[in-house]
Amino acid sequence: MKVGIADCIWAALSFIAVGVTFHYGCLPFGLLMIYVFMVLLFLWHISSVRSRQRRTVAAFGTITDYHEATGVRKHYYPVVEYETEDGRAVSSVYTVADRIMRYEIGTQEMICYDPDDPVFFYFANRENDMVKDYYRFIIFGSIPALFVLMMVLFS
Repeated sequence: MKVGIADCIWAALSFIAVGVTFHYGCLPFGLLMIYVFMVLLFLWHISSVRSRQRRTVAAFGTITDYHEATGVRKHYYPVVEYETEDGRAVSSVYTVADRIMRYEIGTQEMICYDPDDPVFFYFANRENDMVKDYYRFIIFGSIPALFVLMMVLFS
């Protein structure tokens, strides 16, 4: 994920919210404001990805390899080679991790790429992969936010 100006603004607003609400003795409101800022930022990111997806062009790409990331669990990122409309050969790594090697090396899959930035692509049958983590963070972030809200309302 690329850190942009909106992310920096979110971080600054979060620091200000915590500082001001701590100073005035109402820190739980600051924590709730951080969650609201986070939701707004994630909705903006989702909107940006969806807008970018609407500009994409379909093409067949060949799975050439996998980039492996190890941590607590292994994650796999397929490396895909494809040709753009204007004949440019592109090799790109899918930005969404998978716990399994979903595709066989050498197979062709339908992808959609951005003509303005051909390295950006997604698999045609997996367009929601690009935004599903934002939705998860919003949903799972609501649990502590609701807890803090209940603390504020019933204290």
